[in-house]
Amino acid sequence: MTAKSKSKGKTADESAARTLAFEEAMEQLEDVVHKLEAGDIPLEESLEAFEKGVGLVRRLHARLDDVQKKIEELSRGARGELETAPFDEDDA
Repeated sequence: MTAKSKSKGKTADESAARTLAFEEAMEQLEDVVHKLEAGDIPLEESLEAFEKGVGLVRRLHARLDDVQKKIEELSRGARGELETAPFDEDDA
């Protein structure tokens, strides 16, 4: 595989990860982690799995940041200040 085609593959993986639902991305990340923890795959496959995992982590982190911003936006008071309330675990 050439460097050019390899970078295209990475871009395709990253764009596919962007379109995944959060839960699907988490499941895929868990699969990658289990595969890497098992340690019974060849080095090249380990590297590919690691790259996929990094892409998924970035995707998940970006999604969490987006959700946090949305929650903050929805939690603003009439004057635009952020309103907070204690979290009651019994309500969750």
